[in-house]
Amino acid sequence: MSISGAPARQRLLYIHAKNPSVMSGVIAMTTIEPTEGFRLEIDAEQIDEWPYETVHAAIVDGWQVVQFPMQQAAYDDRDIDVVGYEFVLQKMEAVE
Repeated sequence: MSISGAPARQRLLYIHAKNPSVMSGVIAMTTIEPTEGFRLEIDAEQIDEWPYETVHAAIVDGWQVVQFPMQQAAYDDRDIDVVGYEFVLQKMEAVE
């Protein structure tokens, strides 16, 4: 794939939101970068470094939703091993 003739790479953004609405507040977030040697590091203390407060804010910044969360019934995530409603987004960016 290319963007304006330049090679492109797919970036992924996983956002866990409070409910299945794109306007819902984010409770967890991580990016997957298309670079050699990339290592996933999740740190709940980095909440102040998250670039978006909602899925909608990420969409406004050019991210595209590729997977919406399942429309399951509301649950209390303290009782099960699930964190919010997961959205998967992608952004294609030119490789320099």
